[in-house]
Amino acid sequence: MKSKSFVGDTLQFGIMVLTIGAIIRLGASIYLPALPFIGKEFHASESMMSQTLSVYFLVFALCTLVAGPLSDTFGRKIILQSGMVFFMLGSVLCALSSQYEVLLVGRIIQAFGASMIPGTLMAMIRDAASDTRVVVLTGWLAVLSGLLLVAAPLVGGVLTHYLGWSSNFWFLVLFSFLVWIVSLFTLPETLPAEARLPLSVSSTFRRLWAMISSAEFAVVLLPVIAFFAIQGAFLAAAPYVIMEKYGFTPAQFGLSNIVIVVGIFSGRSIGTHIFKKKSAPAVYRIGGALCFLLFLLFVGMGLGLFDDVFLFLAIIGFFATLYGMLSPIGLKSSLTAFRTSAGTAAALQGACLLGSSALGSAVTGLLVNSPLSSNIYTAFALVSATFSFIAAFAALRSRHRLQ
Repeated sequence: MKSKSFVGDTLQFGIMVLTIGAIIRLGASIYLPALPFIGKEFHASESMMSQTLSVYFLVFALCTLVAGPLSDTFGRKIILQSGMVFFMLGSVLCALSSQYEVLLVGRIIQAFGASMIPGTLMAMIRDAASDTRVVVLTGWLAVLSGLLLVAAPLVGGVLTHYLGWSSNFWFLVLFSFLVWIVSLFTLPETLPAEARLPLSVSSTFRRLWAMISSAEFAVVLLPVIAFFAIQGAFLAAAPYVIMEKYGFTPAQFGLSNIVIVVGIFSGRSIGTHIFKKKSAPAVYRIGGALCFLLFLLFVGMGLGLFDDVFLFLAIIGFFATLYGMLSPIGLKSSLTAFRTSAGTAAALQGACLLGSSALGSAVTGLLVNSPLSSNIYTAFALVSATFSFIAAFAALRSRHRLQ
């Protein structure tokens, strides 16, 4: 008879987790094809529009640090449900906005709600699933992220074309509401009352410091953090590079992201195979070596050696493969190192990852037309090359510390 602690191994649990996880990924990417149109309507520059991503990720990261400890104290489900409500409210404000500043406030409220979701989901997976299932579900979350980088902009492009840019946010309201209703009745609470931790600010800070200062958490997670910085840079740059530089339509932009899906899915399969046949350190050793090649490709892009849309997409697909390969191992291992306070650990994971995405998108925006870069394409290449090198170094250095 299967242990109750492995309720996370059931198909229903997996589907529910992935569906809830889709909310934050839709929130980050569905309106990407609309960015140039919103910018023109609000008279906002590329740098200003990139801030709607940077602020979203920054608020997301900071608030995640609060959501995690709260889920350790009050349980996972109530935090998830509350987050979805705030996400819906922020989406409504974004849809109704008539000026840039109102849109920015709406994104902040969206981010506050979204911040309660990913860390809590990861903690639920760690609460309720076996070690192998944790790797599988985190891998599928990575695949889902890639799928939505295609599906969300494609849907957003169609909505923008036929119904205007605000329809993207109304879609988020409807989708979030449906998921909220279903999860209310079907999602179990995975943290029993007797396993909950007392709410204490000092204890929370001590746990956070223990994690930050632990190589088993911080150094192991660093390659994934670097990948999220590249992801943030991509989200800020891709609409302008692919649609304005290379002339793609919003729908074509969405379809072009299929390379990310293929890459993440392939990387997940490769990483899982190596993990099962050899070991987690082997995944990091091979992935770290390949990250050095990725670094060279981004350097070449920055030097203008690969100024072609198909080469650009091929390099992005290679990055996605390495992301799909390394991220499930890094997320699972750093979380397992602090299993007894999984909510706080998952919150710190989320804060680091989303903070890194904020950094990647913000630096990309700031580099546009700076002395270092003449355009957003070159800015993206510079940021991506830097973080690819960090990912390579960290993966090779931390491979023996994997849990």
